[in-house]
Amino acid sequence: PNNYGVWVDEFEAMDLLDCLDTTWSGAVVFTNEQSTKDLARPYARVNRKQLKSKMLQKCISNGVKFHEAKVIKVIHEEFKSLLICNDGVTIQAAIVLDATGVSRCLVQYDKPYNPGYQVAYGILAEVEEHPFDVNKMVFMDWRDSHLNNNMILKERNSKIPTFLYAMPFSSNRIFLEETSLVARPGLQMSDIQERMEVRLKHLGIKVKSIEEDEHCVIPMGGPLPVLPQRVVGIGGTAGMVHPSTGYMVA
Repeated sequence: PNNYGVWVDEFEAMDLLDCLDTTWSGAVVFTNEQSTKDLARPYARVNRKQLKSKMLQKCISNGVKFHEAKVIKVIHEEFKSLLICNDGVTIQAAIVLDATGVSRCLVQYDKPYNPGYQVAYGILAEVEEHPFDVNKMVFMDWRDSHLNNNMILKERNSKIPTFLYAMPFSSNRIFLEETSLVARPGLQMSDIQERMEVRLKHLGIKVKSIEEDEHCVIPMGGPLPVLPQRVVGIGGTAGMVHPSTGYMVA
């Protein structure tokens, strides 16, 4: 499962505060061993189930009808489009939206798709203890002194650095994620995991049990859809993933 983090004011503006399950008063960035940056902006973890439920209920209350099938073909006529589904059903539409993400099933492009990749490995874990302030989430920890005794990892990190993203829920429950912001080609998941293991050992974090783990690969960048066209891309299909952070929610 994915853990989604957001700035609280952005969800407040969309009347979605009830879809947050944990909030921190601010965030911190460790740029190196000597320098930190405090971000005085509340941050929160999204309650995945509550957000999905609320979105579905809003759709239902506004008359949205659902049909579960795979669209195998779209036929565009002069004033409407016909969606041909794999169960034999044909759906008529005035406008077709393609929200199939990076699979980009219906939208047309005129340039090759060659994105960079954000790669991350995370765990929601019970630990003996951790060194972080439970009132602040760790937005980015770029410190690399934990690699000083491993020159192979140190060299890899100097070429493509990774950082730690952490959500401390209590003194012994925390979400920890080692992240490569963007690389082309993306880092191997095994490399990310190895770096995190060394970092956690250096920080004195001993994992007692893992509640959830997360393997994350996010395409970054890529061409925009051809304009004009009859299918409207939305979300990842239209390149709406934040090109420098990978953020997809907000």
